[in-house]
Amino acid sequence: MNRGNKLLDYVKLLDSSLQVGGFSHSFGLKSKIETGMIHTSQDFETFMRHELYPNLIRIEGMAIKGTYTAAANQDYQRIALIDKTLHGQHSPAAEQPNSSRTTGKRLIKLSKALHPWMDFSPLEKAAEQYGAVISLPIVHAWINYEIGVPLINAVSSYLHAAKNVCFLHARQLLFIKPNELEQLHKTLGEHLDQEWNKLDLSDSSVFLPSRFTVQPFLPNFPFPEEGTKAFRAPSRLSSY
Repeated sequence: MNRGNKLLDYVKLLDSSLQVGGFSHSFGLKSKIETGMIHTSQDFETFMRHELYPNLIRIEGMAIKGTYTAAANQDYQRIALIDKTLHGQHSPAAEQPNSSRTTGKRLIKLSKALHPWMDFSPLEKAAEQYGAVISLPIVHAWINYEIGVPLINAVSSYLHAAKNVCFLHARQLLFIKPNELEQLHKTLGEHLDQEWNKLDLSDSSVFLPSRFTVQPFLPNFPFPEEGTKAFRAPSRLSSY
């Protein structure tokens, strides 16, 4: 099977309508809608711009980048440390930590069926040895690295799949006019690309939003080294 077919199989797992796939959880959006914290298009847009996107970009996007670097060096301990950091950075009250862990394991199971040639044992052994949970962004990065997808595409597919699953929930649970939701989808997709492209990937501090700190969890965490701008592609991310 060639790389194109392998990638096509994986893209199917990113489909937000596939509820058994890797992106079936809502990143906390569904619970906020159900509790009345989000009930208008303005509420939804605020959540996407100021809560979801900072976490996705500064934590999970950068974790994918770090996983690519570690995988290239066969540094599985570092991947486990990134995974543990991810698990500790989200609010315990949010649905994200457990959902990310569950969907990460589900994505491994599905990917093993799609890609029996892919070896997940180094990732699984590292998780067991160092007490990591194998969260969704780590699994996503691992699969894309193994398939040979460029980093910029791996991050793009993750960010936009997350965005799309939130729009799926908004379409189902909020009373927003279809044309208004479509315009929001376009606007927020462009904003997502712009925010990621503004990051200086050589600055390891961007891994953390200002309200979080990794030190209580992993004081010796090996952040990305200088010179990682080589991973940056000059073109904009495209919406998926």
